[in-house]
Amino acid sequence: MSDDIFSERPQEFFQASFLTNGYCDAQTILPVDGHYACHCTCGRWDVVADDEPAGLALAREHTRDLTQRLLAQRSAS
Repeated sequence: MSDDIFSERPQEFFQASFLTNGYCDAQTILPVDGHYACHCTCGRWDVVADDEPAGLALAREHTRDLTQRLLAQRSAS
């Protein structure tokens, strides 16, 4: 078993994540034709990255931006 939980791919996690459309529950960074296709379960984020580290950085940026917007909305309420 790997020490890196992010490299694990439990089937139940992915099945549940793909059924929760609209939420940023999981992002995937998959190799496709020499690039990396990046997708989020929210359905509003699909990008292509040159390599896996770039894809991971973009995924972090996506979730950070969304979190900051949601926190700002809650503060304004």
